[in-house]
Amino acid sequence: MQERDRRRAMEQASRHLARADSEVRAAQRLLDPISGSEEEQALVRAVSGARTMLEDAIETIRASMW
Repeated sequence: MQERDRRRAMEQASRHLARADSEVRAAQRLLDPISGSEEEQALVRAVSGARTMLEDAIETIRASMW
């Protein structure tokens, strides 16, 4: 029973992370990576970092489920 609950929780977390990744990608498309604005450049870097972390988390879940 515990293994099934853990797997279900991991699957649910994976779905949430995939949706978050999709939202971050959408936000990234709205930003100008060559903007002269220091604030926008900082935001571009932060969003890029968030995508990397989300992709790492998704991959970690996938690896732990198999």
